[in-house]
Amino acid sequence: MQSMLLKGISQKLKALSDPNRLKILYLLSIRPCCVCELAKLLKISQPTLTKHLQKLEHTGFITSTRYKFYQIYSLHYEDDFTKELAEKILSSLRTQREVIELAEKLGEKLYEKKDKL
Repeated sequence: MQSMLLKGISQKLKALSDPNRLKILYLLSIRPCCVCELAKLLKISQPTLTKHLQKLEHTGFITSTRYKFYQIYSLHYEDDFTKELAEKILSSLRTQREVIELAEKLGEKLYEKKDKL
């Protein structure tokens, strides 16, 4: 039984070992996003992004829902350990210029959408 716990923890840590997945987690901590928004912000292809999102979803950090033609991703922690781990990492990321700039771009995209509505 303990080996299952260790395996689960190891998988969560591996999921967070990629800089793009950390950026995704940070952006989703601001608000839910669709794949096209995240791909544009991170400057990665949608297939690559989808693999990152699947990894985060499989390890219990995020969830997805369909809205019209879009797949919307948001934070959703499967348990307290996952939530605490993510919150610790997110608090560290909030001071990093690279993710702050991404957050600002995400905010600009939000305002652009409101203007078009």
